[in-house]
Amino acid sequence: MKRIRQWVINSVYLDRRYVFAAIFIAVAIPFFVPISFVSSPKTETIRFDDALQKALRVDKPILIDVDFGPQTMAEMEPMLLAVLHRVFQSGQKAVFITFMTESASPLRNYLAQMEAEYHLEYGKDYVFLGYASAYAYTMYGLGTSIDSFFHADDRGTPITELPLMKNVKSLKDVSAVINIASNAFPRFWIQYSVTPHQFDFLAGTTAVGATEYFPYLQTGQLKGLLAGGRGAAEYEALLYEKGVLKSLGDATTGLGSQSLALFTILGFIALGNIAFFWGREKKQ
Repeated sequence: MKRIRQWVINSVYLDRRYVFAAIFIAVAIPFFVPISFVSSPKTETIRFDDALQKALRVDKPILIDVDFGPQTMAEMEPMLLAVLHRVFQSGQKAVFITFMTESASPLRNYLAQMEAEYHLEYGKDYVFLGYASAYAYTMYGLGTSIDSFFHADDRGTPITELPLMKNVKSLKDVSAVINIASNAFPRFWIQYSVTPHQFDFLAGTTAVGATEYFPYLQTGQLKGLLAGGRGAAEYEALLYEKGVLKSLGDATTGLGSQSLALFTILGFIALGNIAFFWGREKKQ
């Protein structure tokens, strides 16, 4: 017991490199060892899927705005992929746009994956209209005319030649709008487009930015919200239970890394406090 006590007291002076190494190991373990940290879906996640399911029952395509870059891809990519599986597994058609140049290339890759898995046909089952710079102006204008802001799609095909877009002239012709974003664009959608045009709007945000949107859930301006990596993990678990996903994805693995890293940090905090009090007793 005395040896253990002395080791704990000496741990106060533990080289920080050992701490960093312990955190690294804790983060890496779930990617190599099948440790499952499945998160039960919370009210917000269930509400998101209920709103999305309602939109999928409507015989209109859904519009998805993707706005995140490489710096937040680890958190946002699993969320987007879960939503894409939900949409395309239901057989719903989708129109994609982005207001960030760095989002365009990854989005093309995601859509190529979905096309191969669900045997989609570009132009009929989905279209990617590309990038628009003036986000506030465009968000508002889409409520009255889409082809005034997107004359051609991401491939250069005139919008009038896309079969899917023949009956999609404005936001009135879509069942809902989803914004998966790492920035403040969901708030701009609410301010500039949802308020004047009144349509169902759903959002997926980073964990840090999610707190800003809970008041919009209460007012009904936001129909559903996925909050960060935990929200994405909850949504993966929900879709796995429903049979939409064949296996849990990267959000669940990431949740395991976060959980183990948190337990490791808490362990070091507890060890430091015990060492502090035992060391004080020894001096007295």
